[in-house]
Amino acid sequence: MCLLQMKVGEIAAVDAINVHGALRARLLAMGLMPNAQISIKHFGWFKSTVQVMINRTLVGLRKEEAALIEVHKVA
Repeated sequence: MCLLQMKVGEIAAVDAINVHGALRARLLAMGLMPNAQISIKHFGWFKSTVQVMINRTLVGLRKEEAALIEVHKVA
C-alpha cells in the first residue's frame, strides 16, 4: 500500500521508494530507506501533505512524493 493509505498513529515499514534522482538521494539521506520504520504524525488538508517520523526526525512530504512510497503496516 502507499503511504497515503495509512492512518495517523500507525507504524509501517518501507517496502520500496519509487523515486529516482535528487529526490531519492534526499529521502535516503533523511533515513527513509527500505525496511525503515516510520509513523504517520499528521496529514494536511485533503492529504495534500503528510508528516512522518523517521527514527527521531519529522519529515514533511508532498502528496505526490508520499504516493510513490510503498509500505506495510507493522503495528
